[in-house]
Amino acid sequence: MLFILCSILMNLNLYAQDKNGLATLKDLDTTENLVRPYKGRLEVIKKTIPLDDINGDKVADSAYVSYKRVVMADKDMGSNLANSIDSTYVKECGQNVCYCRIKFNNTIPEIIIEGYSVVVKSCKDVNRDGKAELLIFRELEQFNWGILSLYSFYNNQWQLLNDVNVFLDDDPAYENRILKLSSNYYILEDTWNKDYTIISRKKVLIKSIK
Repeated sequence: MLFILCSILMNLNLYAQDKNGLATLKDLDTTENLVRPYKGRLEVIKKTIPLDDINGDKVADSAYVSYKRVVMADKDMGSNLANSIDSTYVKECGQNVCYCRIKFNNTIPEIIIEGYSVVVKSCKDVNRDGKAELLIFRELEQFNWGILSLYSFYNNQWQLLNDVNVFLDDDPAYENRILKLSSNYYILEDTWNKDYTIISRKKVLIKSIK
């Protein structure tokens, strides 16, 4: 039973995306992505995140992140705190498929990516083109597991360099998962041991696109 459960948790199936794991504006169309009935209150989360130079103009960039999430009052969660004003976040966004949007300045195309929430950070230049890369951790359905994706803004478009499974913990320093050993770069992936009792990290080679 434990093996089956863990296999399900690590089966990070996503809806159809392009070759770089990204969605399009069409996927946000409510006639295509129908609104799902839900209890609670729909919130729109907006964040501005400073980045290093990701487009090569020698100017620091910023990411403007937005996504929706449903929060439910304690009374709706079956809590005895019926009069509490606190609310509890549930993994819903009011639609059948949840997407996060990441916008930049006018010269950098936005990213639309599946997930309940995202953490966005810039990191070292992995493909040696003189620009910082972009790390995106996205929260998915599987309890505390998500996907960490490494993107490069290369030839005026976003290209996926690699993505790995990551266990969500209290350390959001995802840029520390990029390692350089000799002339190669690696990204650290979280993985179960054989009996699914311990999570360890393994190195995954990042292939250059140049």
